[in-house]
Amino acid sequence: MANVLLISGSVFGAATLTADEIESTLDEAGHTVTRPEEPGVESLTDESQEWLIVCTSSTGNGDLPEELTPLYHGLLNDYPKIIHLKFAVVALGDSSYETYCGGGLSIDAALADLGATRMAEPFKIDAMEVTEPEAIAPDWVLSVINGTVETN
Repeated sequence: MANVLLISGSVFGAATLTADEIESTLDEAGHTVTRPEEPGVESLTDESQEWLIVCTSSTGNGDLPEELTPLYHGLLNDYPKIIHLKFAVVALGDSSYETYCGGGLSIDAALADLGATRMAEPFKIDAMEVTEPEAIAPDWVLSVINGTVETN
């Protein structure tokens, strides 16, 4: 089973609730999940972590939620060594905005630029179509870790 670092950032709580459900699903499947309260670059450089799952919403401007901003700036400014990580991003957004899922896409790009291995394209969940992202994201994350993911 995998060691999974789960990081979430939420504007109104949907991404936190979704991450809670992801954590429960991974626990039930026998994976070891670490979920720091205040994720920083140091969380990502722990080589005992094999996987990084990021579950985040975006602001209306496509920015990351406030609690993920320091991590994102750390990625851009500190260039941490994270080549050991496999990662996937669950991006919650609203397609009526031009910057749909911008926060998740930004962190996905930063992780890939630093050499972490993207195991799937970001799973974009549109609030215009899905009212309960916590009902679909956990199975997608589990399928990514199990190597059976389907694109969305």
